[in-house]
Amino acid sequence: ATEPSSAAEILVRELVPGAQPAVLEQLIQIWVLNCFEFSDKPQGYSTYFFSSFMSHSCLPNAVWYYAKSDHALRARRDIKVGDEVCISYLTEQELVQSASVRRWDLHETKHFWCNCERCEGGEDLSRGFACPGCKTGKVFSQTPSVGSAKSSMPLASDLVGATCSSCGHVVTKKTAKRLSGCEQRLKAILDGNKARDGPIPPKVAAEMEDLIDSTFVQHAWADLGWEQLAEQYAEEAGRGGDQRRMLKRRCNFLGAAYTGLSAPHAWAMEALADALRVQGAPAHVQKKRGKVWQPVPKPDPQEASELYSQALEILRTMFGEEHEYVTGLHIKLLEAKKEMEVQLLEEEAQSALNATAA
Repeated sequence: ATEPSSAAEILVRELVPGAQPAVLEQLIQIWVLNCFEFSDKPQGYSTYFFSSFMSHSCLPNAVWYYAKSDHALRARRDIKVGDEVCISYLTEQELVQSASVRRWDLHETKHFWCNCERCEGGEDLSRGFACPGCKTGKVFSQTPSVGSAKSSMPLASDLVGATCSSCGHVVTKKTAKRLSGCEQRLKAILDGNKARDGPIPPKVAAEMEDLIDSTFVQHAWADLGWEQLAEQYAEEAGRGGDQRRMLKRRCNFLGAAYTGLSAPHAWAMEALADALRVQGAPAHVQKKRGKVWQPVPKPDPQEASELYSQALEILRTMFGEEHEYVTGLHIKLLEAKKEMEVQLLEEEAQSALNATAA
């Protein structure tokens, strides 16, 4: 029998004195486990007849969202007649985490261990490492074994036997333990950065980037590291090129780790496009602000336009034409195209001046 919580006992005492606290607790849990977030301020949740009956998948064929106050549901991949329509109980960002993290989050919030097609059997595309043998290929962990887990931390045992996609190197138990240790070190750095009040110290940033470069190639925690570094470099003088480099790595990871339409992939492309439209500080200003790290990155509205267009294609399919994700991005695309036209005219004018001078 379900033990009543203090909240259930208070509700019974104040509102329904004749009810049994254990029964009310069961009803509360049914509602909590099947509701959807509706608002932040004030915090509100809602249930919907069809959506609340839908099962979870880490590769869902449908996505839910709010169109103003309406609860909307759209297909995010092909659905055949007879297929079960599934949504994700996780956020879009959580969907790109490794299987062990996703399964733990679902158990903690929804009280079940996921055994969907991404969680049960096969390679975990969000937990990939540089091959210890050839250094250029990739080795991926297997997804966790079916059943319960003791924590969200990925296991070293799931790496044993992983085979490099390029050279065929097989990960041994000893190597798996070393790679797992690198994971734990990266997680500790990420958690420390998240808890820190202020910018990441240069030594910590350098250590994190070196660790990622030497060990990880397609890993969700490496992606979190690139996100932190991109935000850091955006605020530092002369690091615009490094910011773009981190954002490009994020785009590559998010496009490879999740095989369906991914909102985080679209948002990463949008962030990269935003960075590509920014003119870096002139070299002499950079010298006054601090060390010059790299050549000044020039705006590239053409590449930005291409990225915006790709992101729009994803977000339109997932959320429709009128969603704020789409309308705001469409405005940016139009702005980038105008900037591209201006840049082209300036280049043509400069070419004409050079020809006249010659």
